[in-house]
Amino acid sequence: MLTLRPYQQAAIDAIYGYFAEHAGHPLIVIPTAGGKSLVMARFVQGVLQTWPDQRILILTHVRELIAQNHAELIGLWPEAPAGIYSAGLGRREIGARILFAGIQSIHRRAWDVQQCDLVLIDEAHLIPGASNTMYRRFLDTLMRINPKLKVIGFTATPYRLDSGMLHEGDGALFTDIAFEVSVRELIDDGWLCPLVSKQAATRLDTAGVGTRGGEFIQRE
Repeated sequence: MLTLRPYQQAAIDAIYGYFAEHAGHPLIVIPTAGGKSLVMARFVQGVLQTWPDQRILILTHVRELIAQNHAELIGLWPEAPAGIYSAGLGRREIGARILFAGIQSIHRRAWDVQQCDLVLIDEAHLIPGASNTMYRRFLDTLMRINPKLKVIGFTATPYRLDSGMLHEGDGALFTDIAFEVSVRELIDDGWLCPLVSKQAATRLDTAGVGTRGGEFIQRE
């Protein structure tokens, strides 16, 4: 049986502890390469094995992360009742009890999703602060369908340059940071390698290359 790293288990414990005392939408902050996909997978497995009637939606913005998060859950729990809703992956299994979805594909389908109890958002810092966005309209509709819906954001950084901390300010979707572990802590504990910065010998001119979802557009 897979044993989580101490901070990964602490993150899951923090989610349960948060909802035992609060009714908001918390953030879980784990650095890049800290294993957020595994934390989400183990949390989802625990929820469904304890409360099998729950419906869980895992949202993100690119198909690579959708496939990665789905594969992490299936690797941990091969019998998981999981499906994918993503045009880019050619799958539209909207009735799955655990549904991994791309926001661009599903944002108009909230009424087709129907009852949902938990929404986990990977790369939560990419949600714009404005209320009139795909994410916010979709979540607002899900909350009308189920006013008790819980939303959990997973991110390596709880901050946006255009709007500040994700859980602060008028209209913020998230309400608290339920768990946070720093890069320094993971390096000191031996879970991440120390950062070594070296100057590249070759410089690339990317002035004319656009980006999509934070990545360069390959065809350009």
